[in-house]
Amino acid sequence: MIRRSKSKTNRDLFLISIGNTRVLWLGIVLRRAEMVSLEDQRAIEERLTMYDDLFENDPKMKRLRAEWEARGKMEGEIEGEVKTLRKVIVKTVKKRFPSLTKLAQQRVKNLTTLDELDALFDQIIVTADEEATRELLTALVV
Repeated sequence: MIRRSKSKTNRDLFLISIGNTRVLWLGIVLRRAEMVSLEDQRAIEERLTMYDDLFENDPKMKRLRAEWEARGKMEGEIEGEVKTLRKVIVKTVKKRFPSLTKLAQQRVKNLTTLDELDALFDQIIVTADEEATRELLTALVV
């Protein structure tokens, strides 16, 4: 729930209620506000900085930050593996059947998961000849 309240200095503060916790949500809005004078923005920012330490040291915020960082790291690792597997597929096709390199590049762009790329790689390394590889790549191009 968002509600508006007047502070002692007669400046508006916007509060968002999340369960029993009230979180000052003014920083983002404040930096975009054109109706608030620069002087008022600075004064409000100064008051908001006193909450920085509370947010940084709050156990729940620490746990959430750790979860976000772990999720980001995992997503980054997966993206790296996808990129590497795409390169390996294209390189394998280029070494075995150079004329199919562009087709392989187009194909791997359409695949976004490790499972899809891994399945394609497994099929490519066992294809008997260029025509079988072309059929495989052509059938899968979207």
